[in-house]
Amino acid sequence: MTVADLRRSWEEPPATVVFVGGGPRTVGLLERFAANAPELLGDRPVEIHVVDPYPAGGGRIWRREQSRLLWMNSMTSDVTIFTDESVECEGPVVPGPDLATWVAGEGAVILERAGLELPGPMDFPPRVVQAEYLAWAWQRVVGEVPATVTTHPERAIELTADHRVILASGKELRADVVVLALGYLERFPTASEAAWAAQAYDAGLTYIPPGYTADVDLDDLHPGDNVIVRGFGQAFIDLMVLLTEGRGGWYDECDGLLSYRPSGHEPILYVGSRRGVPYHAKLGYTVAGTKPVPTRYLTKAALTELGDGVLDFDRQLRPLIDKELTFAHYQQLFTARPERTRCT
Repeated sequence: MTVADLRRSWEEPPATVVFVGGGPRTVGLLERFAANAPELLGDRPVEIHVVDPYPAGGGRIWRREQSRLLWMNSMTSDVTIFTDESVECEGPVVPGPDLATWVAGEGAVILERAGLELPGPMDFPPRVVQAEYLAWAWQRVVGEVPATVTTHPERAIELTADHRVILASGKELRADVVVLALGYLERFPTASEAAWAAQAYDAGLTYIPPGYTADVDLDDLHPGDNVIVRGFGQAFIDLMVLLTEGRGGWYDECDGLLSYRPSGHEPILYVGSRRGVPYHAKLGYTVAGTKPVPTRYLTKAALTELGDGVLDFDRQLRPLIDKELTFAHYQQLFTARPERTRCT
């Protein structure tokens, strides 16, 4: 290093980056920052601040402190925070273990220490398993990023026009770049939600507004209460689990059939939605020997040939969709079950 280089390093202040939110998006961005830092920064020092009242890595949604009955919506083998050869991105690919590989390797000891069962690659694991994986990934990324990383376990309450992040404690963080990786946010009630809450209050009823299920207070739902649930999606599944197994109920399995055994502490749920029925359960198996590929019939060229203007779904679009699905069906049949076919 020359005298000029030393002088430049003394005179040039560190670049300061503030992340508001410390969940998986911030972990992924820091991993990419670490991989591309030599090209982006050269020798300039960097200071990184991560602001989140919840532990960095999992953040609010993937924190350790939530019910182990709440599952992920993806299989263990479908989840990763790292890049691999399938990713098209600028900068170098730096492989790391996906969740299934981590569970079978370094994560096994961590999960056993936390008292968690090791999920298989085809299981839908509890969210607290993902919390442990992201906490581990955070530590790895912080060790690799060429910067000073400081966490602030509190809320950010204001972002000024001159890039100052104001924290709840009154502390100010001046930044060259502010990254808002906020994830799931609380919000004010809509007009209809406020009206329902007022009507429920006037009638002596309990109204629970939308929110992340792990944070919703369900203590006002008493055993035997009639509860109307609006919505039939994943949040309902979370709610149902917390109000059944979470209150001491359990399942018996006999000849492949599950029977629920109530504890007597459950309310009675009446569930509805605009769709009217629950969504299909996710498949418990993978499609063998296939990967996502470009469509064969429902293509941009085929849609262009249909011309401009309003299209007729049944007459113009559905035939293309039917062809696409039929081809995918037979491709899977010939790939996965060649013994059931009579030709190539």
